[in-house]
Amino acid sequence: MENYQATNTCTYNILYVQFNEDFGRSKYFSYDVKYPILYNIRNQSTYVNPPILNNINSAVNMTVNNFKLGLQEEEQEYNNAASQNSLPKQSYWVSTNYAVTFSKNYVLSMILNLMGFASSSGPKYNTLNNYNIDLTNGKELLLGDIFRDGVDYINIITDYIKAEINENREMYYSNVELVIPEDQAFYITDDGIVIYFGVDEIAPESFGIPKFKIRFSDFGNFINQRFYCISPDIYVQSRGRTKHFMV
Repeated sequence: MENYQATNTCTYNILYVQFNEDFGRSKYFSYDVKYPILYNIRNQSTYVNPPILNNINSAVNMTVNNFKLGLQEEEQEYNNAASQNSLPKQSYWVSTNYAVTFSKNYVLSMILNLMGFASSSGPKYNTLNNYNIDLTNGKELLLGDIFRDGVDYINIITDYIKAEINENREMYYSNVELVIPEDQAFYITDDGIVIYFGVDEIAPESFGIPKFKIRFSDFGNFINQRFYCISPDIYVQSRGRTKHFMV
């Protein structure tokens, strides 16, 4: 593929991302959930309307709590039934993690991974939530917003993912009919868009969450420049120790 270089510069979002962790344990249920809270920083160039940040924070917090409480309720129901039927009880536990994957030009992209386990088996639930937000108005960004006007992004993405699947056909279901809807799950990174699918959607459960990266360097002529930009304030030392800092 042809390599495309970004020509416009980025403006970084100067926000404080507070790390939060909540953990606990009972006889048959435990949890360790990590999630962010976003804040403006006083006297900085970036300022986001506080209700927008509050809405993001509330949505993340509600998702984490609902997931934790849902699995806790499932544990109680299962073990109550196990007691009544003289069956072995099971331990359940919840783990969540997050990452801010893109924060430039008043755009925020963030992911929240929710995992629920029962007994000693692999994850019973493995869900990846995304938060792609236009910080100027609080609206959720859809996949089409990442591309230039008039670009047939559905076909571009579909063709690319089909080609990737065909290179490793044995890893995916043989009868997959790939459909990319307008509200397809994705998140943004500095170097591309990651398209992903649910567990057991296009590949066996053991595969986990299938992901495909649409690299800006390969598809840059189709990408809205708000998302594909140069980072002049970041210095990377290519040899020896690597340093990252912003002026």
